[in-house]
Amino acid sequence: MLRRRIVLAAGLSLPELARAQGFPPRPVRIVVPFPAGGPTDAIARMVAQQLEAAWSQSVVVDNRPGAGGSTGSAIVARAAPDGLTLLVTANSHAINPSVLRNLPFDTVRDFTAICRLADAPFLLVAHPGLGARTLPEFVAAVRAKPGQLNYSSAGHGTGNHLTMERLKQAAGLDITHIPFNGAAPATTALLSGQVQALVNNLVNSLPHIAEGKMVPIAIGSAERQAVLPDVVPFAENYPGFLSMNWYGAFGPAGMSTALVEQINGAMSRAVRMPVVAERLRAQGISPAGGPAEAFGREVTTEVAEWGRVTRAAGIQPE
Repeated sequence: MLRRRIVLAAGLSLPELARAQGFPPRPVRIVVPFPAGGPTDAIARMVAQQLEAAWSQSVVVDNRPGAGGSTGSAIVARAAPDGLTLLVTANSHAINPSVLRNLPFDTVRDFTAICRLADAPFLLVAHPGLGARTLPEFVAAVRAKPGQLNYSSAGHGTGNHLTMERLKQAAGLDITHIPFNGAAPATTALLSGQVQALVNNLVNSLPHIAEGKMVPIAIGSAERQAVLPDVVPFAENYPGFLSMNWYGAFGPAGMSTALVEQINGAMSRAVRMPVVAERLRAQGISPAGGPAEAFGREVTTEVAEWGRVTRAAGIQPE
């Protein structure tokens, strides 16, 4: 009788509690909606390895790239809410509703947010020839030549594209977007002087910064980073301006609270394991973890914010 009262007080049925306590009963599939070899895939595989050890059960990473990540995400949206099919994706998950037409799911309604796994701040860098070394100097240089300067991105609707569009709106800048197919050619365009600015990821920028081939201007984290202690966050000049490429885990809609908490706890412990945390930090990525509810609220807020940014920029879904 006591056990039944505890279960009812927690708001859980006996099958839900038993399922959470005995999870997982079978192998778990983690769908990654991007090709193997990228940062999202690497994080998913690190987490999967730790989960296998913790659960004594097979955890398989299944790469299903296509349509900006929506192909793999749709598989998870259609799966049973039993926790055996999960999604590990990046912040493009929150951007896609604003830049992709006819998504086969609702990014908020059709998923259960489980865990924010890791964060990597975006970094605004400039060509040395621009002559800017701080964000106010960058803004002044762009304002001095309205419509004459260019910035590159990894593609239309990517996080680095929309981060610059957000800065344009915040600072009142007129600078032209030159999209490329991926971060590598976008970086090459900056190094060659074809463009004057780029919002890049931190780890790929560091070697070029050390060689003096690009200048770090501002970072998207809330605080300064140890690897670039003199580079200020955007938010020091534009309060509330954060730009992080996060990596997170989701399940289908309808997962029980007990099951989400079970998986969240295991994943939070996984990314904070020293062997995982050290590998992440070596790539300019910080381990995260934390409550599922907070992550869900953050995703919902980001979906709305990127929608506002794209509408203000006149960006049409493709």
